[in-house]
Amino acid sequence: MLLGRGIALVGCLTLASCRGGAGEERPAPPPPTTRVPLSSTTSSTAGTVTTLETTTTTMTAEAPEVVLAADGLGVVSFGDPAAAVVSRLTEALGPPVDDQVLGSCPTGDADRLVQFAELGVVFAGTGAEQRLVAWDVGLASGAIPELRTAEGIGVGSTVADLRGAYRGRLDVVPEDAFGPRFEVRQPSGVLTGTLTGTTDGDTIATMGAGEVSCGG
Repeated sequence: MLLGRGIALVGCLTLASCRGGAGEERPAPPPPTTRVPLSSTTSSTAGTVTTLETTTTTMTAEAPEVVLAADGLGVVSFGDPAAAVVSRLTEALGPPVDDQVLGSCPTGDADRLVQFAELGVVFAGTGAEQRLVAWDVGLASGAIPELRTAEGIGVGSTVADLRGAYRGRLDVVPEDAFGPRFEVRQPSGVLTGTLTGTTDGDTIATMGAGEVSCGG
C-alpha cells in the first residue's frame, strides 16, 4: 500500500503547484497518475517509467488418491503384482510400517501382509507371482489420509450413512461370530465390514474387500 499511496500523493502536489492567481493562464494539468501494484517492479531512466508485471506459478504434484472399492483400492486392483501395488500405495500413503509373511496360512492363499498404518493389503503367491487379493482397514490413525469409498463411506461412518449410500445393495447382519456386520453388493464385488451396532447412530468399526482363505 505504501507504493500506491506515494504515487497518489505526488499527483496531488503536482496539481496544487499548477494553481495560479486570477487571470493567469493555467497550464494543462499533468496526465493522471497510475497506481502500481506492490507485486510490480518499477524502474526509472531519463524520465521514463517502465512497469514490469511479475507472475509466479506454483506447481504442486498431488499424490494419487486411494479409494476403498470392492475390486481394490482405486490406484490398484485385485490381481495386480505385489511390487506394483506396494509402489503405488507408497506413493499415495508413504512407506509401509510392516511387511510380513503370513505363516498361519501355510496352505491357504494369503501369504503376505503389508501394513500402511490402519490399511492392510494381503497378497497370495510367491516371488514375482504374488498378487493382491484383499485389503482391510481399521480406525483412522491420522498417519495416512482418511480412506473412504467413492460414496464417502469409511470407518466411523454411521449405519444411517451406509443405508443412505447403498440402499438396496446393503445387507446388515445383526449377529455374527465377530458381532454385527454388513455387506454391500457391487458389480465389481462385495464390500464388507463390522459394526458397533445396527441402529442408525452406530458406526463402522472395520472395512474390507477381497477373498482370503486359510484352509488346508
